[in-house]
Amino acid sequence: MKFSKIGLAVNEIGRAREIVAIIVKYGLSEWVTTSGLGKFFVTKKRLRKIEQYNQWERIRLAIEELGPTFIKFGQILADRPDIIPEGLRDELKKLQDEAQPMPDEEAIREIEKELGRKTDELFREFDRNRLASASIAQTYRAVLLNGEEVCIKIQRPGIDKKIELDLHLMNFFAIRMQHNNPEMEAINLSGVVREFGKTIKKELDFHNEAANVIRFSHCFENDPDIRVPKVFSQYTTRRILVEEFINGTKIRDLDMLLKSGNDPKIIARKAVRLGFDQIFKHGFFHADPHPGNIFVLENNLLSFIDFGMMGTLRPEHLQFLGKYVLGYLDRDAHAMAEAMVMISGKRNFNRFRDLEFKISDMLAHYKYLSIDEMDFSRIMNESVDILVHYGLRIPPDIYLLVKSLMSIEGVAVLLCPEIDFAKEMQPYAIELVARQYNPKWIAREIFDSIKEYYKLIKDIPSDLNEIIYRLKEGRFKTQIEVKGLEPLINHIDGASSRMSVAIVLAALIIGASIISQWEKTHMFGTVVFGLAGILGFWLLIKLFKKNKF
Repeated sequence: MKFSKIGLAVNEIGRAREIVAIIVKYGLSEWVTTSGLGKFFVTKKRLRKIEQYNQWERIRLAIEELGPTFIKFGQILADRPDIIPEGLRDELKKLQDEAQPMPDEEAIREIEKELGRKTDELFREFDRNRLASASIAQTYRAVLLNGEEVCIKIQRPGIDKKIELDLHLMNFFAIRMQHNNPEMEAINLSGVVREFGKTIKKELDFHNEAANVIRFSHCFENDPDIRVPKVFSQYTTRRILVEEFINGTKIRDLDMLLKSGNDPKIIARKAVRLGFDQIFKHGFFHADPHPGNIFVLENNLLSFIDFGMMGTLRPEHLQFLGKYVLGYLDRDAHAMAEAMVMISGKRNFNRFRDLEFKISDMLAHYKYLSIDEMDFSRIMNESVDILVHYGLRIPPDIYLLVKSLMSIEGVAVLLCPEIDFAKEMQPYAIELVARQYNPKWIAREIFDSIKEYYKLIKDIPSDLNEIIYRLKEGRFKTQIEVKGLEPLINHIDGASSRMSVAIVLAALIIGASIISQWEKTHMFGTVVFGLAGILGFWLLIKLFKKNKF
């Protein structure tokens, strides 16, 4: 075994013990015991509960202490009703991406190391006091030699290795929990962890964020209402991102907005329009447009920051959204249900009537409210919950879409409480649905279908020839999957393992008793006999504990 692998194994054991200790600390020891790992890391004396917090609060506190990987995972889970209950999601939404600040001297050393030169050689000015600190990176303000103000985002040293280790352990825990809790199979927790791993690894490479900013800027290059930060690619690496410094007012600071001569109502409508343009026109949207990520410049000019998490929509996602919005505006439960089934990928859903009734019942709660008094994002979120209740899955990007819409609506209502979010969306939805029935669009879909059928017909002769050839050669294989035999197989495996151990122990005992009769090997035989006896006693205890007698 290589020394690097030994070191990794040691780190995994140490981090695993730390994770389990935090779980136990917050009274979540049942997770440890049900995963089958508790006996290896903790004793019963250390199992204690914190009674002043409820279960969901304790989970949030534990996640905050576990560090950046778990915090980001919790933030993603907060928008996944198909995985966790509503009470826990509400609690996870309180998670803040904050961490103990990295010393400024250390951060500056990392910047210089990454750029290969001293800061006074690269920048005319460099503010050595950090602007902000998060779990993955820290930001600083500087002025380039040509006078342009920039924001420098530098990763914490070694954060990639820490996250890699945590991801490995999270996947291990997920597999163990799924194995020991068959009811979790439908959730596919290990798959969710792998999906999250891909997302956070993208965030760790600042080239991806830089590419997001550049793509976003091309989408809005001729829009007078938005200013997208410029990326300085010559200074940007995997660990450092240098982009234009946005010197504006945070959108939640209403007093400062008014003092600077901006109009909150105009800003609200611009924010809504820009959000809808991202979604409906470009299919590429900011997935976390909360008030802290939107700045206002002079003349009601808006600027989005932090492009680490972006969403992408496929044409069928947009079709769903258009149909759902129009159904919502008409309070048409049938159309809304059809849209929800469409996005789940189901062509025929035998419980459609039940689903339609549930959505109709949900709308009945808002019967005496006008459309402008209703909360579109909340109703859409409730619709997703209903869909999940019926065991239907929707693409991860739709969860990001719901989150983005909720954030944009929250910003708009903060600035202009009387804004009618759904009415503002209506023209986009109508245009989108009309586009689907455009003759050119229909002709293109028909042509694509014809191509698929042509390809299928064209491939049939070669596929049949391949099957016949394999039959002639005797190499045709079939695979039969029989479900429900796993417990029996596990039982047989366990029984055979215990039988093997028993045979080996019997051989050791017999051999040791024979050797001990010889004078020259008496001591050696006695030692072997004693060890075999201990192992045999241990095996008997295990069998008794599992009620195998």
